[in-house]
Formats: sequence, structure tokens, C-alpha cells
Amino acid sequence: MPQFKFTVIFAAAVAVIWITLPGCDQLKVKDTFDEDETYVLLDQENREITFPDSFKGNVMLVSYVYTFCPDICPLITYNLRDIQRELPDVENFMLVSVSFDPDRDTPEILYDYANNYRLDQSNWRLLTGERRVVEDLLKKLRISTLKSPSRFTEDNKELYFIDHTDRITLIDADGNVRRHYPGSEMDHETVLRDIKQLLDEKNSSNL
Repeated sequence: MPQFKFTVIFAAAVAVIWITLPGCDQLKVKDTFDEDETYVLLDQENREITFPDSFKGNVMLVSYVYTFCPDICPLITYNLRDIQRELPDVENFMLVSVSFDPDRDTPEILYDYANNYRLDQSNWRLLTGERRVVEDLLKKLRISTLKSPSRFTEDNKELYFIDHTDRITLIDADGNVRRHYPGSEMDHETVLRDIKQLLDEKNSSNL
């Protein structure tokens, strides 16, 4: 009987380890930014931001949106807003939204967008900039976009939509990419757990 009991306990322990290991692997470093991989952009207050250096020391949840998006981007923005509200007054946590439509999404437009969605901008930066810089950053973070054919209104205003990767990215306090998630169908519990784990890592390293 004792030997049987030991065998059962040992098997259960192995099963637990086998189940939990993949979860631990999810937060391994997926990518890093080299010293020369910096991207100078503007935030919604027209302030110059160097990504990711300006946010070093903060755990970041990064989304990719454009303000004229009719479907997925609003869902992504609402999901990040929900995450922000679950972490009130948490230090060293930032939300970042990168627009992949810099031709239309000026800092002023992004500021209005943030106000329309009632975003707490104290730790949320919305970024735009030169198209080349934006495209280089999107390529680094493996975000694909595809612009639809344009049409023009009677007053010659260009209208188009952009298909894009539905993704958000978790970046640690050292600027390392740690995990990607679906943006519009986010599992809030998983994202919150991972953010808290990275914040705990940062706090432990400061002791």
C-alpha cells in the first residue's frame, strides 16, 4: 500500500509539472530591441517619444490601432481600458497605442480619440510619427497592415480602411517582448496575471 501511494503521488506531481511548464514558457523573452533599434515618435500631446527607451522601467501593454477603424480597433481599445481600470494607481505600468495610419492620425486626432473613449491618459500614450518610422516599428513587432483601395468624397477627401494584425504585445521593464495576445478577443485574466508577474519580477530585481 505505501509503495502504491508513493507511485500515485509521484505520478500526480509529474502531471502537475508537465501541465504548468508550458504556462511558464509563455513569458520567456521572445524578442529584444538592440541599441540601434529606437523609434522616434510623437504622443497625443505632441511630445517626442523614443520607443522603447522612453518607457524603460515600465511594464508595457502595447496595442496597434487607427482611429478610423470601424470594428476591431474599438474592441482593442476597450479591452485595454478594462485592463487599466483593473490596475488603478499601479506604478511602473504603461499602456501604449501605436497608430499605423500616421497620415491621418496626427497627435491632435489621437488626443481627441483618447478623450472620446474616456481613456485615463496619466499612463497611456498614443503614438504616431513619420510613416517610415512607424512601419519600421510595426515590422519589428511583427504587425502586418494592408490598406484598402482609396475612394474620394465630393470635396476630395480620401477614404480608406486598413486590415491589420489583431494583436497586443506585453513588454517587460527592460524592453523585452514577452508575450503576444489576441487584441479584440483578449483573455483579461491571463493578461492581468502576466502583467502582475512582470511587475513582481521588476520589484524583486530592485531589492
